[in-house]
Amino acid sequence: MKLNSTLCHIIFAMICIAFPLHNSYGQGSRYTGNYTKSAPIKYIGKSNFVIEGLEISSASEICIALYNCENVTIRNCKLGPSPLKRGIYLWMCKNVTIIDNTFENVQSGMLASTSQEIKFEYNDLTNILGKLKGSDEFGVMAQFIQVSGAGSSISYNVCENFPGDSSPEDLININQSNGTAESPIVVRGNWIRGGGPSGSGGGINLGDIGGSYQIAEDNVLVNPGQYGIAISGGNNMTLRNNKVYGTRNYFTNVGMTMCNWYGNLGASYNITAANNSINYTNKDGYVNNWWIATNMEPVSGKETNRYDSSINESILPDKIIGRAISSTTPTDPNPGGGTVVIPDDKTGGTGETGGTDQTGGTDQTGGTGETAQTGETEQLGFQLPDIINHPSIIIYLDSFNRICINITGRILKTATATVYDNTGNVAYQKKINRFHNVLPYRPTTGKYYILVRNGEKANLKTIYIK
Repeated sequence: MKLNSTLCHIIFAMICIAFPLHNSYGQGSRYTGNYTKSAPIKYIGKSNFVIEGLEISSASEICIALYNCENVTIRNCKLGPSPLKRGIYLWMCKNVTIIDNTFENVQSGMLASTSQEIKFEYNDLTNILGKLKGSDEFGVMAQFIQVSGAGSSISYNVCENFPGDSSPEDLININQSNGTAESPIVVRGNWIRGGGPSGSGGGINLGDIGGSYQIAEDNVLVNPGQYGIAISGGNNMTLRNNKVYGTRNYFTNVGMTMCNWYGNLGASYNITAANNSINYTNKDGYVNNWWIATNMEPVSGKETNRYDSSINESILPDKIIGRAISSTTPTDPNPGGGTVVIPDDKTGGTGETGGTDQTGGTDQTGGTGETAQTGETEQLGFQLPDIINHPSIIIYLDSFNRICINITGRILKTATATVYDNTGNVAYQKKINRFHNVLPYRPTTGKYYILVRNGEKANLKTIYIK
């Protein structure tokens, strides 16, 4: 029996509520190519360029520093060791995408100041050193300071800090920054393990010294420090659908904290904290899951947050760094270093990964992104398979128009992805063997049908390449 599309959508929505899919998005760098060693890079007033395929370490300089630059992509680079300086620093920059990079033993990962439309996505970071090696600056995985406007994101990154080898403050900090009502600053789908021993730092902090229109959702944090997730001021702030675990340590305090520490800058309002699952143990040995100050009230959805005693370190897999690497063949497997223009890449989107969500919703690809249904195939010159989409398979376009496939659960040896062109011919086919896959096939403009099969489970989706 074939379910109609409305019923399918209802069932899928119920499954998403019962079994959140944020662990399947493919966090971290996916680059598998080589690097070319390079000296630290500093650019002032440049536009429309790419930095890629470089390995940069430095004892005394920022690895990549951009001042007043615009329309820049930093991708497929390896940064660190850099014990005293940041991996990437941006000042007065606009439309910068930092994607698929690896950071190791850096004072901080990325700091963007007084900038617009900054995307820090799909990066791996190991050991944020902070002041451990003599720096006088606090260490962060990623921080926005006075970042404003639409299209900014810190999403789908992986960060692991090993005790004794790292000393971060906040891992993600959004400071004096303002998104928009239509496009808030998004902190989504990050995996963070390890923090401390700072007595004030922790996982994800929104609204530091105020700000507005910020949202942190679908993040997973294990032992991130003194606190797990926080809102420290500002308005129109949201924490939702996050998982936070903290075992007892001499610096641990609270899983979720919400307080307007900067009331002199203005009242906090339109605050939401919903559907967060937390199990956090204070340094004194008692469970301390959340604290909400009266100057944050009213808080929407606070009754939906829950203490879950079953949450433990296993909410993250044993291996998180390097886990998202797919079998993608890079466009240039031996880039050779330097900066080159890439007019075919589109990096001016919202920082999302192909749509309002990654579960079959509206795409940014010229159409609804819905699966071809029977009524559509009857108008074609060929017949597509009659598929009932399974929620364990997600197909979407990322901001570079790459076809991405996420699979939850066991992946069979026979799992395949097939791309059909608009005439029904097979344009590309590939075996799937990882939970996150980026197809190396780059379609030209047109309409395509993507069919993914994993045993008896399948998903068929129509995509449009502009």
